[in-house]
Amino acid sequence: MGDDAIDEEKVTLCCALGCANCGFYGTEDCIGCSGKGGVCCLNCEFCCKPGAPCLPCCCCGPKIECDGCSCFNVQAHCCCMVSTAAFPCNDEVPVACTVCGVTLFPKCGCCVPVGEIMNR
Repeated sequence: MGDDAIDEEKVTLCCALGCANCGFYGTEDCIGCSGKGGVCCLNCEFCCKPGAPCLPCCCCGPKIECDGCSCFNVQAHCCCMVSTAAFPCNDEVPVACTVCGVTLFPKCGCCVPVGEIMNR
């Protein structure tokens, strides 16, 4: 799990193609909205979730991450839906192919959590 408001391992894939995916986040902490986007190692985050750690400027702020950087990454979460993308793929956004909840790659199955793909 990255240092953000979403535990990527608990996201169930609905659709995915390569390094972009959309999923269902059906956990008790799904209330609210959060997101982050970045180019290289410079990220900007926002978070409007109860219990989330404060960011430098109320609910948003810049952040520099130099571990496992992607050239481009984005994550958006609103209630129970999460969309992520990265180029190249990274620890939070694994490569996958999923259509209507049926994952075809890297593991075949229905309603596969991202955590099962990350652990392969």
